[in-house]
Amino acid sequence: MHSLIDAIYWLTLATWFGSVLFKCIAPPVIFKSILQADPTLPRVLSVNLDRQHSTLLAGQVVSDLVQMLFRIEVVCMIAFGPALAAKWFITELSDGRIILPALVTTLYVLAVVFELYAWRVVWPKVMAHRAKYIEFADEPDVANPELDLFDRYSIEASSVTRNMLFVLMGMVLFSAALVPRLGSF
Repeated sequence: MHSLIDAIYWLTLATWFGSVLFKCIAPPVIFKSILQADPTLPRVLSVNLDRQHSTLLAGQVVSDLVQMLFRIEVVCMIAFGPALAAKWFITELSDGRIILPALVTTLYVLAVVFELYAWRVVWPKVMAHRAKYIEFADEPDVANPELDLFDRYSIEASSVTRNMLFVLMGMVLFSAALVPRLGSF
């Protein structure tokens, strides 16, 4: 039973961490590559979008990736909860060793808050302002404030993702120090 709990625990934590790490690393690379190609999008022809087609294309690629990664992260987040709870039963808690499991649990709660905030609060704002910016691209008085809001919420989304990465890194590091209880194998 200990092996199964450990497998679920580490698989979900590693996948969650990897997904968030990918969200931190991939967007700048995607934007750089597509900006260098300087494509023109025939379905989005607007005077106000001069030389921004590559940004729109890169943004769409990143958006599609991020939406898929959110689903993976939420599955991992949900599966990690019961594995963490089970880990409490198979971890040595005597002699003050309760601090590490408590710390991992606290970090888990913080990661859940970051994940839900990014997924249900910030990301919908990013996408709404992006869509409105594209919709009103020929009307700079409407489009430019939307672009400013899009940029603001994109930066916030990046900050939340970066913070979640550090929280998950803490979970990995402190989880490695959890000592199994004798006889729990």
